Amino acid sequence: MRLKDIIIVSLIFLLDRISKIYVIHLDEILLNSEIITSKFINIQLIWNEGVAFGLFAFDDKSFYNLITGFIIIIILILIYFIRRSRG
Repeated sequence: MRLKDIIIVSLIFLLDRISKIYVIHLDEILLNSEIITSKFINIQLIWNEGVAFGLFAFDDKSFYNLITGFIIIIILILIYFIRRSRG
């Protein structure tokens, strides 16, 4: 895996996380699930409570951030082993 690929995957992950945090923040401020409304695009906050999405659904934000940090650590370990195995 090249450095360029790692940067692209990391940017996609970060943009996804930032956009979700931003939409949740706007929902809390506006007290409305319809965040952005225009002629071309509507963004609404919808919570998926299915088993796949609800398995790690917690009200505690710190635990959610802990899981995210754990995923990032695993990704970094995998990148380390991929880089190391090339030699």
